[in-house]
Amino acid sequence: MTFTRLKTLTLLVCTLLALSFPGYVNCANKKGSQPAAAPLEPEAVIEEVNAKQLEKLLADKDYVAVFWYARSCVTCDKVLAELEKIDDDTDSFGVDFVKINDKRLAKQYGIKTFPALTYFREKEPIIYDGDLMDEEGVLDFLTSLEAMDLPDRIEEVNAKILLKIIEDTDFVAVLFCPDHETCPPRVMDKQQCRKCAKALQELENIDDEADQLGIGFVKIHDEALADEYNLGNLPALVYYRHQTPIIYEGELQREEDVLEWLVQNKSTGDEDDVIEDVTTKTLSTLISNIDNLVVLFYDHGNDDSMTVLEELEQIDDDCDKHGIQFVKIDDAKAAADYGIDSIPAIVYFEKEIPNVYDGDLMDEEQILKWLLGQLERDEIEDVTDEMLDTMIKEGRVIAVLFYDNNDKKSQKVLEELENIDDECDALGITFVKIDNPEEAVEYGINKVPKLIYFEKGIPTIYEGNLEDEEKLLKWLEEQTSSDQIEDITDEMLDLIIEKMPHVAVLFYDKDQKKSQKVLAELENIDDECDQNDIAFVKIDDDKEAKEWGIDEIPSIVLFERGIPHIYEGDLMKEDELLGWLVHQKRYSEIPEVTDEMKDKLVENTEHLAVIFYDKEDKQDMRILNELENIDDELEKEGIVIVRIDNAAEAKEYGLDHLPALIYFENKIPALYEGDLMNEDEVLEWLVVQKKTATIEEVTDEILVNLINEHEYVVVFFTGPCEPGESCDHTLNALESIDDELDEAGIIFVTTEDTGVAKKYNVKSYPRLVFFRNRDPLHFTGDLDDEDEVLAWITDDETLEIPGKIEEVNVKMLDKILAENDHVVVFFYAEGDKKAQKILNELENIDDECEEKDIDFVKTSDDDIDKEYDLPGLPALAFYRHKFRTIYTGDLMKEEEILEWVIDLHESTADVIESVDRKTLQVLINDVEHLAVFFYDDECETCPGILEELENIDDDTDKHGIQFVKSNDVKLAHEIGIFAFPALVYYETGVPIMYDGNLESNQEVFNWILEQKADQSIELINREQLIEYIGTKDFLAVVFYKEDDPDSPRVLRHIELIDDEAAEYGIYIVKMHDKLMAKKYGYRNPPGLTYFRKGKYINYDGDIDDEEEVLDWLTSPANMEMTDHIEQVNRKMFEKIRKNSDYVAVIFYSEECKQCPRVLAEVEHIDDDADKAGIDFVKIDDKQMAKEYGVFALPAIVFFKPTSKEPVIYAGDLYEEEQILSWLLTQKDPSGDVIEDLEGERLVQLIEESGSIAVYFWNKTKCDICNSKAMRKARLKKEREQHQQDGGTASAAAAFGSDPEAGGGGGGGAAAGGEGTEGAEGGEGGATEASAGKQEDDADGCEQCTKVLEELENIDDDCDKHGITFVKTRDFSVADGYGVHEYPALVYFEGGIPNVFEGELSEEEEVLQWLITQKTEDRIELITRQMLETMVEETQYLAVYFYKINCNICDQILEGLELIDDECDVFGIHMVKIQDPQLAKRYSIKTFPALVYFRNGNPLLFEGDLQNEQSVLEWLIDDDNRELADEIEEVNERMLDRLMAESTLLVVFFYDDDCAECEEILEELEEIDGEADMFGIDFVKIASVEAAKKYEVVNIPSLVYFRKQVPVLYDGDMHQHDKVITWLTSQDVFEIKNEIEEVNRKMLDKLLEENEFISVFFYEHNQPDSIASLEKLENIDSETDNLDITFVKMADSRYAKKWGVTKLPAMVYFRRRFPSIYRGDLLSEDEVLEWLRKNRFRQPELNIFMYALIALALAFVIYTAFLLQCFKPAPPPPVQHPKQS
Repeated sequence: MTFTRLKTLTLLVCTLLALSFPGYVNCANKKGSQPAAAPLEPEAVIEEVNAKQLEKLLADKDYVAVFWYARSCVTCDKVLAELEKIDDDTDSFGVDFVKINDKRLAKQYGIKTFPALTYFREKEPIIYDGDLMDEEGVLDFLTSLEAMDLPDRIEEVNAKILLKIIEDTDFVAVLFCPDHETCPPRVMDKQQCRKCAKALQELENIDDEADQLGIGFVKIHDEALADEYNLGNLPALVYYRHQTPIIYEGELQREEDVLEWLVQNKSTGDEDDVIEDVTTKTLSTLISNIDNLVVLFYDHGNDDSMTVLEELEQIDDDCDKHGIQFVKIDDAKAAADYGIDSIPAIVYFEKEIPNVYDGDLMDEEQILKWLLGQLERDEIEDVTDEMLDTMIKEGRVIAVLFYDNNDKKSQKVLEELENIDDECDALGITFVKIDNPEEAVEYGINKVPKLIYFEKGIPTIYEGNLEDEEKLLKWLEEQTSSDQIEDITDEMLDLIIEKMPHVAVLFYDKDQKKSQKVLAELENIDDECDQNDIAFVKIDDDKEAKEWGIDEIPSIVLFERGIPHIYEGDLMKEDELLGWLVHQKRYSEIPEVTDEMKDKLVENTEHLAVIFYDKEDKQDMRILNELENIDDELEKEGIVIVRIDNAAEAKEYGLDHLPALIYFENKIPALYEGDLMNEDEVLEWLVVQKKTATIEEVTDEILVNLINEHEYVVVFFTGPCEPGESCDHTLNALESIDDELDEAGIIFVTTEDTGVAKKYNVKSYPRLVFFRNRDPLHFTGDLDDEDEVLAWITDDETLEIPGKIEEVNVKMLDKILAENDHVVVFFYAEGDKKAQKILNELENIDDECEEKDIDFVKTSDDDIDKEYDLPGLPALAFYRHKFRTIYTGDLMKEEEILEWVIDLHESTADVIESVDRKTLQVLINDVEHLAVFFYDDECETCPGILEELENIDDDTDKHGIQFVKSNDVKLAHEIGIFAFPALVYYETGVPIMYDGNLESNQEVFNWILEQKADQSIELINREQLIEYIGTKDFLAVVFYKEDDPDSPRVLRHIELIDDEAAEYGIYIVKMHDKLMAKKYGYRNPPGLTYFRKGKYINYDGDIDDEEEVLDWLTSPANMEMTDHIEQVNRKMFEKIRKNSDYVAVIFYSEECKQCPRVLAEVEHIDDDADKAGIDFVKIDDKQMAKEYGVFALPAIVFFKPTSKEPVIYAGDLYEEEQILSWLLTQKDPSGDVIEDLEGERLVQLIEESGSIAVYFWNKTKCDICNSKAMRKARLKKEREQHQQDGGTASAAAAFGSDPEAGGGGGGGAAAGGEGTEGAEGGEGGATEASAGKQEDDADGCEQCTKVLEELENIDDDCDKHGITFVKTRDFSVADGYGVHEYPALVYFEGGIPNVFEGELSEEEEVLQWLITQKTEDRIELITRQMLETMVEETQYLAVYFYKINCNICDQILEGLELIDDECDVFGIHMVKIQDPQLAKRYSIKTFPALVYFRNGNPLLFEGDLQNEQSVLEWLIDDDNRELADEIEEVNERMLDRLMAESTLLVVFFYDDDCAECEEILEELEEIDGEADMFGIDFVKIASVEAAKKYEVVNIPSLVYFRKQVPVLYDGDMHQHDKVITWLTSQDVFEIKNEIEEVNRKMLDKLLEENEFISVFFYEHNQPDSIASLEKLENIDSETDNLDITFVKMADSRYAKKWGVTKLPAMVYFRRRFPSIYRGDLLSEDEVLEWLRKNRFRQPELNIFMYALIALALAFVIYTAFLLQCFKPAPPPPVQHPKQS
């Protein structure tokens, strides 16, 4: 037996190993065996989701990778194929990988090009910008610590991700926490949970700092892994440094200590003794967190830097010993930020205060001595201006001494102040010094030394004697504690206004009494201003006040984001002022400004509206109040509005009449000429000015400034012009060209003023003058022809100024490059002297270029080098057909430049031209037909393909197709190209990807021509449109303008989806009828209108995005036209199926006769289904129906996302309510996760739920299994590596060798190493034996983790069948039901348990079993503890004892299942149990057996168990049910049965907690038997629900039910004799209008107590008896009036005692003397008459009887007399013979 088991076990192990290592394992059959073919694994596929599914996934999952793709994207398929390879890997790391095709949703997440990858970490997205074709790189990104990093949060990982992070990351801190099950979120009822939560909260504060230091920080909730690492109590922090773990022993709630510990351990113990290199961000973090830090700023390419670095490496360890952290940084910008001008340099930071070393950097000993000196002594640190700015910006409390190192007074002051440095530290004041005159001037300091105190960025100057350190220290202490308003300089004020959003400034004069009084009052509100985040400062500077236009001192100005608000109230009322300040901060009002303030705002504000008004004018104030209403709207639009009361300033702008409104955009003013009282009109005008280019109305004063400041200004002089005049019409016409001029960088304005016009010789109006670099040119053509005007302005001859290279702006340059074939551009920086010299030279060749028709321009706009991707400035470029060539020679040699330009001009390109990014973008936008070949330098096939494509370059040119190439990989990635080479064809800027063979140039050429010739959209007229609207179900109309240059591009986009739209039954047409476009809502086409059976909707998305258009057209929501069920085709259905979670389809046919009626029925539930989230459609497609298993029409099929196969409706198709109910059931709105319950909630649910399945499982065991499985995988990997390395020892585990992996120590390695005896090729060593054991363990409990996953699949199905499914790990509840082995499934129905015996991993079997239990009332399987509980709690319990593998047991069980339902009706619960030991307790020796428990008392069935009917009769027999001398306890169901069957029933209602109930029960037990004799059933029940049901108010109560009619006993229940008398009394017994049923005992009692009784003897179910009884019931009340008790009795044997031989019969008893009725029982009148006669014949009857008795007596006496008197004489005796 043992050998057999071992053999079986060995076979199992071999099988498992063979499956895992088919190439290495050969156990059972070493000779001649062939390795089995590996089973085919299902191909990994990234799941497709729609928008709703993605939203749900992001809500449910922490880590989700989303692959965005587009329908027309060719490279998407290639990228997807690569990413499919890592799908399983991402799953194993806990990352859900899905794909989606939804352009609108993609745009919401910032995705503009396809394909793209977004990684969501706890709903936070990050876009992957690497190479999507590199699947390993993508996997590394998804599982990297950087990708998981979330701001201010420690990321949670699982065990597998943690292992990878530790392997990939040099420095990782891991916080181990208890499992989520041990410590659920927001549940802090356990100490370790509270401790972990608090530690996590504190450590979150240093997560970002750790990140910046290059230390990853993660957390993991995995107790099993923590146990494996022997971490002890959780939480615990482990720091992995190069995979070597260090456990933190300190207090986790002190985050500063933890961070310091991490930093210290980051560099210690490194093998290489080098100074650590850091980034700018890391350096900032180190400075903030390290008290003593040395930073070497160096340049890796600089020899001096590297020499210094080598020297400093020698003192790194010494610095570590003294607690000084040493780092280096190679970043010139970072050095500049800290004020380091020369590199290398050393800066020592002590508590964030920098000190620059100015000694010999080559002398490391001197440097170390200096550092130790800095460490030991306290002195005021020197800082640079950048360092100071950083400290002030951070809002720190700083005392800054501005000094001059060469000034003796400064030196003396410095010596004194060194004495108070420590005291300042104690006050929390950082004391620094700076020797920088320019920085001092910025703060208004002209003479040093000077000290400024900064608090929250606000400076205060110390005016006392700096040599008296005691007074200074006292002053500093007062500053930290006092609430005085800080005094600042004008330079400080400018800095504060720039840096702070809300600043209140008091302009005052310290020598003025009024100012002093005001200041004293305002000191009271300083703190309140701080609380409201308003900085309050004061300034005593008349000059600064005048700069802001402040004439009256003192005054308050509130600067809100640089916009000034002047306070006009009483400054002595500080509360009013505080209210005003807070109000201004919270609510927007138009601020009052001075002319100086206005000038500053115009200079610094992009969009500014200024109202000029007179505050003394009531009308002006009324207008101002109206305009206050639009202040908030303007703020939303980004337009600043202010007001100014200054007539002189208004005149400077030529404003003679107030109020007036001028709008400034980029300093260019525009005058509003409308009604200022109409605030809506004003708002609309301002918004239009901001959003569109319009011809601005200006005055002469404004015009002069514009001409002087801008290169190109067109002025339309109208002269005095009234609305409606010709000049006004001309101006309106010219508005149409303003946008074109604006795009060309030409300013267009108009004016009615004539001053400037006269200056430039304008004599007649209207007149158009073009100023080119202040040089005027008059237009002499037709002003009413705006096209002619535009052509003249933008003509090259007009733009050119003879003899000069024209200065152009960016807009003009773009226009010139777009319109001219040959252009030379000189790029330079304004103010560059070298550039000016070059320009002087280039002017000499301008004319020669013009002769060759080459345009020569120059530009110096800001950032022009970045805009045009130039290597530097100045630069010269030649553009030929938009292709750029940059000149690399000497720019001062104009002759060589001219020769270079002419050569390029005359040469012809015979190759595919290479373009840069800017040029390519221009070509895409401007060239109608463009082919672009993308390649990269690493592509091996690209040169050959490019050579082939050169052959078709000329051919494409002949067909008007420009062919270019680009190796800009980044640009290619931006437009969704990741695989090279690639070919993209652009038509009007719309890209189409080529997916054919690039090596065949002819195929490429043919494809390009096909794309160019593809014009598939039909052009229709008005009549055709009307016809199509009436005949086409789905019609999409593209309205466009023929003369619009954008129309070809728009139409091209639509053409790309034309064919696919047709597959959905959508017909797309185009139309350029302006009136029809206007009719359907498009005043300015293009636009798209969608007609659905005549009803139309307009498209409001991006018409240039063809895929978005197609998605919109085919959206189920848009295709739904009416309230009827939509008819769809196959393609439309596929779209609906993809976008909708739940779809119901009715398949029908036109030939089907039933279909119209069914469709009419189903239409009634369409809206209800829609409300429930179910899309309902109809399809007329027999072939499609057959594909889904439908062979008879009509039919309804339901599709849901969780199942690939649909469900077919099998009910009545004419019952719409039934169909709707079925649909809602199929949809099943409940969740797909089995709910987890514990404790009282679970117990309560079991008791209250009608049907509930409980899955008991032990997560700890499952976690152990998972841990072992992980270890097994790790060992497997090590073993494979070991085999590859030829026996190299496997890597040690993180905390030493695994005890299971080779027996500890080096055993594992030795077992598999070379030269080890007993090792058979590395296959039989201890490592593999251990691994094999672990595989067994893992596989043995693999079911534990998988069962729950399987059962999740049937959760919804259980809900549909009304079965609640829950899971629990509550062992106390499990123990209560006798569940000791896990996992286990118990089904409870009405609180009665039933244990599942089958295979839990087979979810279909489980589901079938549950449904059977629910629907068929099967006999429940229970455990011993369940039985003990049920015997105690269940009144009537039948227990079937059986055993496994018993055929007769199974047969009998099938029979008993047939009577289970009937038992339930009688309140008898039947269960089964497999427990031989328990059976012995009830004297059961053979199986099967049946024991009947009546209120806990067992009764063994001794009959034939195979006869289920006899079993049922035995169970429901009263003799078996009742207990001798005991009132039976019944349940509610049994009570109901007794009510229905027993005509006389007494029920004692009591309560278990009632003290007197026990006494009463003892009394009533005395009469139970006697009541039985009278046919009265006596029972008891302890049920509040039953008492309520029968309206019993008081407990205890005794209720007598006669034919279910209750009578309450109101006597003393403690006296049983009175109770029985009451029960058997006639008053209680009788029921009005009904003949009472009696038994023998009751009839005998009635005969004793009553003189007149009429008894109707009958038989049950006999027709004559039933008919007679119905008649006799009619005279029952009349017999009561005759004082005759009328009863009935169904007892034929007892009837014979009274001489009745035939039933039915009537017997009348008169004082027990019977009289039988011989008449017709169906005549109730005759019966009543007979009874009446018998009742009233009593006197005659008595005399007659006495006479008879007398006669009988006389007869007896006479007979006796005769016998005695006439007695004959006796004969003589006979003589003896002898006597004779």
